Amino acid sequence: MLLNIDKTKSESVFNQLVSQISSLIDSGDLQEGFQLPSSRQLAVSLGVNRSTVIRAYEELWALGYLESTPGSYTKVRKRKVGNRECKHFAEKDTFWEEMLNSSYKPDFEKVNKFSKLIISDNDSVISFDRLEPDSRLIDVRLINNCYREAISNQEQNVFGYCHPRGYEPLRHSIVSHMRLHGVNSTDENILVTNGSQNSLQLIFQAFISKDDVVAAESPTYSMLIPLIKYFGCKILEIPVNDDGLDISVLKEYLKRYPIKMIYTMPTFHNPTSVTMPQDKREELLTLCEKHKVIIVEDSIEEEMKYFGKVHLPIKSIDTHGVVIYLGSFSKILAPGFRLGWIIADEECIKRLTTLKTIFDLSSNTFSQIMLHQFCKNGYYELHIRKFLRAFKKRMKTALKALKTYMPADKVTWNEPLGGFLIWIKLNVKSKDIDIEEYFRKYGVSITSGRSFFYTPPEEHYIRFSISKCNEHEIEEGIRRMAKAIENLD
Repeated sequence: MLLNIDKTKSESVFNQLVSQISSLIDSGDLQEGFQLPSSRQLAVSLGVNRSTVIRAYEELWALGYLESTPGSYTKVRKRKVGNRECKHFAEKDTFWEEMLNSSYKPDFEKVNKFSKLIISDNDSVISFDRLEPDSRLIDVRLINNCYREAISNQEQNVFGYCHPRGYEPLRHSIVSHMRLHGVNSTDENILVTNGSQNSLQLIFQAFISKDDVVAAESPTYSMLIPLIKYFGCKILEIPVNDDGLDISVLKEYLKRYPIKMIYTMPTFHNPTSVTMPQDKREELLTLCEKHKVIIVEDSIEEEMKYFGKVHLPIKSIDTHGVVIYLGSFSKILAPGFRLGWIIADEECIKRLTTLKTIFDLSSNTFSQIMLHQFCKNGYYELHIRKFLRAFKKRMKTALKALKTYMPADKVTWNEPLGGFLIWIKLNVKSKDIDIEEYFRKYGVSITSGRSFFYTPPEEHYIRFSISKCNEHEIEEGIRRMAKAIENLD
């Protein structure tokens, strides 16, 4: 066995030994059963430390190249060689191509777009694409206080599993908080989740099968679309008007289809930002009660009310338990905590809790205890008030800048009562342009409205979010957007 160990190389002697011996075995120069010299002999012949040889032999044994038993020599072991004659594995990718052939094929470009949004922003580009709260408004000092309180309380099992329905004191905090919104529930009606997306996943797993019919607003929350496609159910798209989903269209669908569930965002709708008035909320609830349809009410931005009267959740008038309410800490506090909640009928919560236990046991214990401390100390309500003051000013800045800079003949938009979003329709002829890439050239990132439609429209829409920007960034960003729109055909 000829080895060439060069101690002047930057590569360690250990790595040289492992690399050279494995190469000799891979090439067939050292056959199965070949007896290697003892560690002492090889160390002497190469002029290296014996412990290095022993470690190299151990590494090669772990890699499957060698075998040895106490009191015997180290030998080259028989290794499994791929069957090159097997047609099923003739090409490297064939195995997974066949395994995935009959399974769900996601729209990788659309889903992976979320990953791109997490990448740090280019400092020169103003970000209107994320629906994520401005972390500069978070009082880190208060978070640190809650961290210390949580970690120092020995009665709380910070490092252990949590109840599948969530940390009980946090559930009680959620019950108390939701009473401010007219939702009177008990602890048994609460399930803590890993954010609203996890809530939706559990609901679909619990109640929706391939043959079921689901109705959703159009446009709608973008990440609902791949979820619907994954479960293979039929979707009915209900247009969104200036006062929310079109009830007349829903009535026609209810006559023709056995709708099992409807997904709606009645307050500060994502992406259009419109709010459904009280009479339509009552009519929607009455229709769903009559036809025994589940209402999934997504209320991620409900706290952010700036102008006029904003109505209470549909859940607040739900006396028959047909509404499943989704709440979240992500859009008002921080998405990194990955915590949301479901409020629903007790039997519904039992089913969802069982599924949650099967799939992920429980949500993050430490995040839940910290957030309970945050709520218990009154910090959450203080934070909401701080956010309201800040974003009311920011929304006013945004609406004023739109009127000041935007070319009136090329755009129209809704003025929201709250939330972080403004929905713009472009009155331009260009149809095939990549809107997001085009605006990025002008130093602003937005989200194309087509991302929010199950069936993409011919028109161009823009959803832009002020959630991560201050007043200066908002005004400058809208000025850049206006310049880009002026140059569109």
